[in-house]
Parts: sequence; structure tokens; C-alpha cells
Amino acid sequence: SKPVKADDKTFVRKLCDQTLEPDTTYAHQCADHLYQNTAAVRLKTTYRVCRDTMLSASNTLWDGLTKMEVSDYKNAHVSARMAHLDLLRCVFAFRKYADVPVPAELLSYMVQTKRLFDAAQFMFLLLD
Repeated sequence: SKPVKADDKTFVRKLCDQTLEPDTTYAHQCADHLYQNTAAVRLKTTYRVCRDTMLSASNTLWDGLTKMEVSDYKNAHVSARMAHLDLLRCVFAFRKYADVPVPAELLSYMVQTKRLFDAAQFMFLLLD
């Protein structure tokens, strides 16, 4: 990987300022609400997995943002990848346990999370 120039850092900071915050916190709350209000066992399991993985994704993304602030790009990239895996675990839970579509509200928060991951990936490509 090439050394990061001052101009690159300024560009990354500017891009970060315009990027979505990690709205996985809301995905976690949405999944928890669905979990609390569902009686079907398979759906309850799905929503529990999503609640837990989306909370993990939120925490990991915040860790990654903190690492970006101190220019620890390598570990920030690792955090972004781990958060993305958590997002995928939620998607797979719907296939594994319930085989139903993701509810629209939860899906909306998951899409925002995916966009944040995509923006982070783009930034890491710029830093390579």
C-alpha cells in the first residue's frame, strides 16, 4: 500500500463528513421491536439474531469511525468488514429461520448500513 498524503487525508475527512452515520442502532431497535411483538417462534428467532447482529454491527462501525479519526486505517477497514459480516448474518437469518422477506422498515435501516459500508470501502480503496 502506498503512503497516505495530506491531500488524501483531507479528501477522506471531507467524504466522511458527508457520509451517513451508522444507522444500525435503529436497525437494532427495529429488530428488537419486531422481536417483542412476534409470537411465531421462527420469526422470533430471526428477529433476535438480527437484533443482536445489528447491535454488534453498530458498535463495530463506531469503533471503526474512532479508528479513522486517529488515522488507524488498517484497523478501521477491519472494523468495517466485521460490521458488514454482521449485516449479512441478519440477512441470512431470514433465509435460515423464517424464509420470509425482511420487513420494509428493518430493510430500510439495513440498506443505510450497507451504504455506509460501501462508502467506507471506497475510502479504503482511495487509501491503498
